[in-house]
Amino acid sequence: MRSYRYAPVILGLALAVASCRRKDPVVARVGSLSITQSEFQRKLGDVAEGYQSYVMTPNGRRQFLDILIREKMLLAAADASDVRKSADYRAQVAKLRADEQERLREGENYLLTQLWLQDLRAKGVLNVSEDDARDYWRKHPTAVDVRQILVATPAEAEQLAKKARGGAHFATLAKQYSLDAATAHDGGRMQASLYGEIIPDLEDIVFKMRVGEIAGPIKTKFGYHILKKEAERRTNFEDVKDRIERMLEKQKLDRYLQSIQDKFPVEVVDEQFK
Repeated sequence: MRSYRYAPVILGLALAVASCRRKDPVVARVGSLSITQSEFQRKLGDVAEGYQSYVMTPNGRRQFLDILIREKMLLAAADASDVRKSADYRAQVAKLRADEQERLREGENYLLTQLWLQDLRAKGVLNVSEDDARDYWRKHPTAVDVRQILVATPAEAEQLAKKARGGAHFATLAKQYSLDAATAHDGGRMQASLYGEIIPDLEDIVFKMRVGEIAGPIKTKFGYHILKKEAERRTNFEDVKDRIERMLEKQKLDRYLQSIQDKFPVEVVDEQFK
């Protein structure tokens, strides 16, 4: 019943929008097609900022209108042709509509998820206090700089680890061989990480390594890793507070999802992903 409260508001907005459409002044006509003031302004917003200032002059406005008139002329001529009736046009329109529907579904799903998370926060399920964040920081006050090489096979990993320990330039090896597209281009450099921001299989190893040490191969679900620790430093709480709060909120969300997982059983159907 609660939704009926919004019906008058929605109706009023719809009437207002319809009224605005009726009052939208027509700037020019090309056959049965019109160029309205709102369309002119919308198209103007798509052009470079420097050109927009020119369009504000009388000559500039007319020149820009001529461009829109030409566009409408092209559309009018195309609309009057047999192309609209062609199978190719109908097929591409169908695909366009399907793509738009898919984007709409994705947008709706994203909106639904974000509002659900907001609701969990409002209910305190994901609440993280500053004291929680500060306690975490006291236990894990350092950040590390690490490079990695990720490969698919243990044999290749052993060979690369041997080369790295033998003095080969680690960043060069990462650029040549690492499968991690997010870091390979930068010589395997990972983002400076707090404890909790690295995948669990690597985390304890990384934070126990000495600066300059090379570790691996280490097997994870992603493949085989060779790691080099380049730096470790103590952080300032205020600098990392937001990151810690996001991390702790994610941990709370993960625990909450585990608590309701029985309601939503997961089945991996495709054999190649098992």
